[in-house]
Amino acid sequence: MTDLFRELVMIPHMIGDENFSLEVLLIDEEEVRCNDGKGSWRRKGVSIKERKLLKVNDRILFQAKADYLKILPANLNRVFTTRELAKLAKISVRTARQITYCLRKSGVILLVENKRRELIFLIRR
Repeated sequence: MTDLFRELVMIPHMIGDENFSLEVLLIDEEEVRCNDGKGSWRRKGVSIKERKLLKVNDRILFQAKADYLKILPANLNRVFTTRELAKLAKISVRTARQITYCLRKSGVILLVENKRRELIFLIRR
């Protein structure tokens, strides 16, 4: 779910805009792979030949700014750091930075302090 922020960093100003909504589908898919030596070096030359949609598990619609708070862990304090978000959400610090960047640029959270290279944020309510 947090992967969507990898794309949203390009358009954080659109989050919460009345003419912008984002629908995310959580799916199960099957990949058909072929060991032809032409694929990515990350897959050691294995190519992905086809992807098949198996099932749509859930649908989440983001329209208002408050909808994006669903991404944050329920036990996250109202004042938090990027590292705390990463730890509670069990994601990388890089992904947590992408999330906080998007939410900050859209006004969902506020930057309240920069303390020793650690940004401290406040969730707006």
